[in-house]
Amino acid sequence: MTDYNYFSFLGENPPNVKLLGGKGANLFKLYQKSIKIPPCFILNTRAYIEAISKLQISKKIEFFFSRSNPHKEVVTFSDNIITEILNYEFPKEFILELKQALTRFKKNLGRKISFAIRSSTNIEDQVQFSFAGQAESYLFNNTLAQIIQSIKQCWASIFSPQSLLYILKCKQRGIKLPTIEMAVIIQEMIDSDIAGVLFTINVLNNNANQMLINSNWGLCETVTNNSVIPDLIILDKINFKVVNIKIGDKKIRSSKNPNGPFTIMVKNEPGLMKELCLQNEHLLKIYNLGLNIEKIFDYPQDIEWAFKNDILYTLQSRPITSISLNE
Repeated sequence: MTDYNYFSFLGENPPNVKLLGGKGANLFKLYQKSIKIPPCFILNTRAYIEAISKLQISKKIEFFFSRSNPHKEVVTFSDNIITEILNYEFPKEFILELKQALTRFKKNLGRKISFAIRSSTNIEDQVQFSFAGQAESYLFNNTLAQIIQSIKQCWASIFSPQSLLYILKCKQRGIKLPTIEMAVIIQEMIDSDIAGVLFTINVLNNNANQMLINSNWGLCETVTNNSVIPDLIILDKINFKVVNIKIGDKKIRSSKNPNGPFTIMVKNEPGLMKELCLQNEHLLKIYNLGLNIEKIFDYPQDIEWAFKNDILYTLQSRPITSISLNE
């Protein structure tokens, strides 16, 4: 068996946040607990640390933040850093390992697949830092070149103007952030029929006895990037009862690009716009999933999920950082 320096595999490596990032470690833990997740392996943080060191990014950021008014130049600085990362050349050893990992992964699955490439930092999913949402995912990657470019785009997303301003804001408030390191999840792409997000508490009013679901047809990105008004369902967490339903307009859905990699936005048919995505059997599966995952992590969770052929997949799970729980 090949010894991998850069990659970690389900069932073979422990859920280490330092190596796998928050979302990556959570996926490994869910796998250990027999929660159905898409098959995946993870580019650990070693590759990111190596690249950032070679490009001397940390020194450049430290110097940038030492300026009197860095927020005024954040867009230009961000563009420069992102360009450097996107132009970074991986060492030959890394490319060889990635090829071996992909070959092994495809052989184990025994079918032609596409990949979702998702960021996973060591701080974005920790309760004390609201870093979630600052980084990106890239869907339907088919070739080695596309995967490599998406990895670099995930890395670069840490240095977007929004992320840099977030870090600057923390510094100005005296909030000490740990050194940010990124792993990258390389996950089988689930071409979902319905997808969405489950909050295991009602985040509209912090009611811990309710769950809140947002959903749309197709892939989950229209829900997570707020490009549609999704369906909204509130469930009673104690007795599995529907408390409230609001059917969203769901004007568009995200679908596989038929002419290449990545995704396109497609207009939903009028009937689908007016129809609730989830039937009662779907809701029961999501409800039970939420109970199980919240128990695993012992904290309210923000869960991204997807249905394909009525099979429920957990794409990722992280603690809800926008609440204040009374212990």
